This record gives sequence, structure tokens and C-alpha cells, in this order.
Amino acid sequence: MTLWKILYGALFIVIVPVLLVLWAIVAQQNVPMPVYGSPLLGVSLAVAGLGLMCAAMFELWRFGGGLPMNAFPPPRLVARGSFLLLPHPIYTGFVTLCLGVSMGARSAPGLWLVTPTVALGCVCLVLGYEHQDLQHRFGRTLHILPPPEDTAPSPIERVRFLIFGVVPWVVLYELTVKLPLRGTSFGFSFEDRLPIWSWTTLIYESTYVTVALAPWCARTKRELRQLMISSWVATLIVFPFYWLVPSSAPRRPMMSHDLLTSLLSFERTTYPPVAAFPSFHVLWAAFVARLYRPRWLGVSYVFAVAISCITTGMHYIADVLLALAIAPALSKPEKIWQVLRSSAQWLANSWREWRFGPVRFINYAIYAAIAAFVQVAIMTGAIGRGREWKVLSIVAAGLLGAAVWAQWVEGSSRLRRPFGFYGGLIGGGLACLLFKERWLLLAACCLAAPWMQAIGRLRCLVNGCCHGRPTAPEIGISVTHPRSRVSHLAHLAGVPIHATQLYSILTNTLLGLVLARLWLSACSLSVIIGVYAIGNGAARFVEEAYRGEPQTPLILGLRLYQWMALGTALIGAVITSAPTAPAPHWAFSLTGLWLGIAFGVLAGVALGVDFPERESMFARLT
Repeated sequence: MTLWKILYGALFIVIVPVLLVLWAIVAQQNVPMPVYGSPLLGVSLAVAGLGLMCAAMFELWRFGGGLPMNAFPPPRLVARGSFLLLPHPIYTGFVTLCLGVSMGARSAPGLWLVTPTVALGCVCLVLGYEHQDLQHRFGRTLHILPPPEDTAPSPIERVRFLIFGVVPWVVLYELTVKLPLRGTSFGFSFEDRLPIWSWTTLIYESTYVTVALAPWCARTKRELRQLMISSWVATLIVFPFYWLVPSSAPRRPMMSHDLLTSLLSFERTTYPPVAAFPSFHVLWAAFVARLYRPRWLGVSYVFAVAISCITTGMHYIADVLLALAIAPALSKPEKIWQVLRSSAQWLANSWREWRFGPVRFINYAIYAAIAAFVQVAIMTGAIGRGREWKVLSIVAAGLLGAAVWAQWVEGSSRLRRPFGFYGGLIGGGLACLLFKERWLLLAACCLAAPWMQAIGRLRCLVNGCCHGRPTAPEIGISVTHPRSRVSHLAHLAGVPIHATQLYSILTNTLLGLVLARLWLSACSLSVIIGVYAIGNGAARFVEEAYRGEPQTPLILGLRLYQWMALGTALIGAVITSAPTAPAPHWAFSLTGLWLGIAFGVLAGVALGVDFPERESMFARLT
């Protein structure tokens, strides 16, 4: 046991840091991005991160009776010291250390590739393993969000909002303004002739102060919880929109030279006129204004900030209007979730079938067909004309691989024709290697894969495959249709379960937007492939932790597909270092459209038409 602990500790203390440094070095040529910060700031962050890690490790040893090892966890839950402020101070410190070292070494890959991947990995490890492990061993876990109670928040809970609500926004904003994106102006022509009223700068700049003071304006933990959730949802929705639809803000000339004009000029020269549509100033004002009483005071403040965005020349009218339009939904994101959850539950109980002699047509064939069509359409537009037949060969190999893989892993007397994602990934990937344009074809596959999988998950909802494990009624969906795998295979009919298919749809949509931005920015093909593999592996690792399919085997405490997800992410990290050409221009292909329709029909038949009375291999879908 002692030897295993030493080896396990050496893996994360020695081997992982060394590999991360090597990754940053070999990926240098593929990440031609600017490096912000300074060596002094980098050293300061590195020292702070290392100090936080050491303090947390000491507290685990002293108060928890063990060392920070997931495989050999401490016997007692630690909720004091640094763990009181940060539920996961070791991971927070390690991410800060990576950020500081990247800045200090002036490493673009470290800043733009390694550090974000480390942060993502830490989040996934917590959500996909540690949270459930702590809940199982201690009956509770440490929370970032305040509980939904009407008592006053503690000082620690107020500070947490700044750390977990504001800091992620600041980091993503700093990343976004450094991206080489050409922004589009969403303004009217007359707006470029509007005067700048410098005195409204105070109103515009006040949002920074009100956001910093917002947690102290919250009277209850419930209000602070709602504020933090709104900030997270807005960050997850708006920043991908900034990346996919880059926007520019006006920079009208300023005629006066007073103190307020100098303050406005400082912001204008410090940050480029990007990430403007919608205006995050207005969104923050709307979130904070809910804390103000009387209500008219908050409404007045929102509209004052909205007007100041225009009178200071920092935003166009369209930027402000879009922010005002989406603010109510983002202010209460639980309503969005209820709509999504209700839609998923309806779809999960929407099974329909039609019999024609021994043949059965199932309604979810349409989702499989659409997913296949979208996959081919995106890929053919990415690789250019004259290579469409290669795309058809690759997607056909992927479909065959999905069938063979799932038959090997999940096939049984009750499950004659399953399909597995990783089989399709392996089959399609191997097919790409047969052609000389293998890097381009692999990248095209990765560009299309999130959208194909997101649409394909609609089929999974109807079929009941990839379903979640039991959960609370307010979180899960209830499946009662007898044809669903949830009912006849997992015996969970009427039991609230995690909508893991919906989780997959949301994460794949986010990943698809990131990859689309990388492709449009002409990033290296290997980076596109690697980012897809890392993102897909991270999302699948967490998703699998909430899935409840009885046929998936467990290996060393993790589900089989969690190990597959880890392997996918590691392979992706290696691929990002390969020297490849930049992504070409994406162009619509009419030939690809017709091939997409043809392959969609084929996939719809394969995944939605079967022979339910037969017992031969591949005869029945369910």
C-alpha cells in the first residue's frame, strides 16, 4: 500500500508537472497568440498558487488525517482553513501556479492551452468523481453556492461570489479581447455621429463598483445564490457568442479633455473595442439591480447604465437592446432549465413505431438521419470540393465502427443492435488515416462531431439509451414509456433520473461553438483536433458519472467510458503539438448536401428500422 501511495503521489507531484511543461514547449509553434501579464506578475501568481497548495495539503494531513490522493482519500472531511473559503484549494492553487508559470516564462501555449486544460480537468475531476465520492463517504460535501435560505450570507459566502462569480468572467474577458477576431459592427450609421457626454462616464464605470459590492447588497443567501447562478449562466452563454459572432464597439472621437474624459480614454486605450454585442455592462447592472429596494431604484439604474453605454460611445444601441432582451431570462436561469427539462421529458416519452410485416419503423430514426446529414454537410464544406467521396467513406466507417464496438461492449440477448460513440470515433478516425489529407479529414470530423452528437442525443432520449441514474424530482426527468430502455432494461420507469442526454447536448453545443471559432480563425488543424478530443473527453467524463446504464462495466472505481474519456483527452493533448497546416476556408458544398441526404437516409434506417421478432445479431434495436 505504501509503495502504491508513493507512486500515486509521484504521478501528480513530478510526472504530471513535467509533462505539462513539455506540452507547453512542443506546442509552441501551434499557438501564435500574445502573452499578457508580466514576469513579476507571473512569479507572484506562481508563489501564491504554490503557497495555497501547500497550506491545503498541510490542512488535509493535520485535520483530515491523510494526504491529497483520490485513490487513498483522507478519512475525515476538512472544512476549515483554506477549505472554508475555497472548497478545492489545491486545484485552485495548481491552476494559479500554471497561470503564473506561463506568464513568467512568456509561454503562449502555457497560457492559452495548458492552463485552460488544467482548469477544465480540475472542474471535471470534481464534478465527475470527487463530489459523488465525498457525498458517499461523508453524506455531504463542500459547496460553492450558498444554500437557498432566507438567512443573511456569511462574509465567506460573500467573498466567494467575487472569486467564483466575477473572477471567471474577468479571465474569459481577458482571453476574449486577446483573440485575433475581426469584429462586426451592429450599429446604425447615425450612431457614429452622436456626441459623447463625458459626465455619463461615472454611470458607465459605476458597474465595476456595484458588481464588487453586490454580495454585500444581498440580504439573504437565496439572493446571493441567484446572483452567482446568473453570473455563471451568462458567462457560459454570452462568451461563446462573442467567439462565434465577434462584435466591435464604436470609438467616436472625444472633444473635451477633462478628468472624466481621461478616465474614459484610459478604458478605451486599455481594451480593444470587441466583445460588445450584447453589452455585459447592462447584463451586470440587471443582475445587481434585483438586489436593490425599492424596485424602481434598480430599474432606474439599469436604464441609466444602458443609456450611458451609448452616450460614452462604448456601445451601439443594438448591443444595449440585446442585453436588455436576454437579461430577464439570464436573471432567472432556472426557468430556462425547466423549459429544457420539460422538453427532454416530453421527448423521452415520445416513442412511436409503425409495423410493416416483420419490419418496424421507429420515430427516432428522423433524429439519426438529421445528425448524419449535418455531419456530412459540415465535413464536405470543410475539406473542399473533389473529396466528398472520402467523407462518405469516413462516415460509413464510423457507423460500422459504432455498431461493432457496442456489440462487443454492450450486446446481449436483450440488446441486439446497440451503437457506441467510441466505436464510431475509432472507426472514423482509422478511416481518415488511409488518406493523404488525414489531418484535414480528422479536423473536419472533429468540427462536425459535436453537432452530430448533440442532434443524435435526441434519438437517445427517445430510445432511452445513455440515460442517467436516479436523482431528485426537481432535477431529473421521469420516463414512463414501456419501450424506452429506461423502463424495460434499467427498470427505472417513473423514477426521476438525470437527463444526461440533455447534458450532452449542452456541452456538445458549447464545444461545437468553440471549434467553429477555431476553424474560422484558421487555427492549426492539430489544435482543432486536440481541442475537440480534450473537450469531448472532459464532458464525457462528467456525463458518465451521472449515467445509470446497467450494462456499462466498472473498472477500478470508474465506469469504462470514463477511462475512455481520459484516454481521449490525453491523446488530444498530444495531438495539439503536431505541426500541421492551418484550417482552410469553409465553403458550402451542393454535392455534400446531396451526399448528406443520402447518408442521412442510410443512418436513419440503421438506427431506426429493425426486425423486432428476430433474435439474430443486429436484428433488433431494443
